[in-house]
Parts: sequence; structure tokens; C-alpha cells
Amino acid sequence: GVVRVDGGRTGGRDYMLGSVVDGDHHFGWVVTPIEGSVSVAHVQWAVDRAVVHLTAEFVSQRRIARVAWNARANLARQMVRSTTYDADLRACAEYLGVDLAADRVIAFVLERGRSSGSAVDAGRLGDLISEDLDVDILTIRGTEGVILSIEAPAGVGNVTVIARCKAAVNKGLDRMGDRFAVAGISSVTRPGQLRRAYREAFEAARCLDRYPSESNRAIACDELGPARLLVANSNEQSVRMYVYDVLGDLLAGGVSNNDLLRTLQEFFDSGRS
Repeated sequence: GVVRVDGGRTGGRDYMLGSVVDGDHHFGWVVTPIEGSVSVAHVQWAVDRAVVHLTAEFVSQRRIARVAWNARANLARQMVRSTTYDADLRACAEYLGVDLAADRVIAFVLERGRSSGSAVDAGRLGDLISEDLDVDILTIRGTEGVILSIEAPAGVGNVTVIARCKAAVNKGLDRMGDRFAVAGISSVTRPGQLRRAYREAFEAARCLDRYPSESNRAIACDELGPARLLVANSNEQSVRMYVYDVLGDLLAGGVSNNDLLRTLQEFFDSGRS
């Protein structure tokens, strides 16, 4: 609605005040001073028309933003699930301005143990982290939490990228005042391997959920070491993934690697001497 505010409450000048509202969402205010002999009825009519048109514009932009967010979330889901990117996915990424060739880090924000209706605001968290890191972020809401696909800037070392992502996630959760969520951070991952990065981030988040830290809300997968096996829950794929992370080069085959494996076997047969 549009109301008149008497000059006695504003230092002598009258104003027309219009509230730009759609349902329970308040976009803002239209404030117009009433000068001298200007007809109040004319000002009220003009403010009312401005409110109507601004509300329509804001609602339209909000719908466009939601469609764009959903499109980017669907793209991110396909990127996490796929090992190869087909022509349709590439076309979608190009339209949305997403670089499929960039390395990425997956952050998984776990929401277990929260009261109903208190889910993490995925969009706001993604915006805060993107603003802090100045990189592109794709955000997905999953069944147990929020998945953030964070673009790794070119020319920056992996250790530095992980440290920055971890700090940004911690800062984002603090700025939102979220006291419950914990997050896991994957290693820097090549395109087509984001499914593995998702598992890494999920395992790290579960570990921090089981063994919470008062000073830390996020933990990188690389920080867990063998502790990753404790949260694997006997999941064969998770165990194999950890083994290949640690011994992958040794298990690649070849004469030299076989000699190294025999040396490793002797080391354990000799009581680690």
C-alpha cells in the first residue's frame, strides 16, 4: 500500500511512502517528497503506479534468478555424475558461462542433527564464498547437505587452493551465523573426476561430524590421512580410493614398481626394520 507521512514527523516536509511487496517478501520502499502545491492525490497515484511496476520487475528478476540457479545446479549435478562431458553438457556450460576445463574443489556441507526448517541457505553460502574467493561456484542442494563445486584458479598451487577454500567455507558459515553445519573439502580435481571429489568431501565432513572441533568447522580430505578409513563404513569403493591415493603410482605396474613393492613387503616382513 501507499501512505502519507505528515511533515510533523519528518521535519516539516510531507512524504508519500510505498511498500514494494510480493507475498511475504519485502523488496524495498518508494519514498517521494511532496513539494509545495503539488496535489497529494497525484503524488499518491504516481507512487502507487511505481509500486505496481517495481513489484512486477522485482518478481520477474527473482524468477529469472531462480531459473538460472536451477540450471546451474542441474549442470553441477551432471558434472559430478559424469566422467565424460557430452555435447549437450558442453553447450549448457557455455550458455551458463561455466568453464568445464577448469580444475575444481568440492566442498560438502553436512546438515545432519539440525532442527527441521533450519537448512543451510545454499544460495547465500555460495555467494559469500564466491565473493571471498572471486571464482565461479556451482551450488547443489543434496539429500544430506549442500554441495559446492568451486573453480580452482589457474596458476595457484593445490595446497594454497585447498587452504583458501577451507578458510572461505569457515568464514561463510560464520557470517551466516550457522552453528550446526560442518564441511569437508576435497582435493583439487581434474574435470571428469568430480564424483571422486564428492566422495572425498563427504567422508571428510562425516569425520568432522563424528569428531567435532570447537575451533574448526571445515576440514580438508588431505588432512585426514588414514582416518579416512574410519569413516568409510567398510565401503569398498572408499577404501580402494584411499589405497590408490596413497599407493597409486606403486600399483601402476612395471619392473621398477614391482621391485619397490617387493622391498615394501620385505620391510613389513622384517618388522618394519
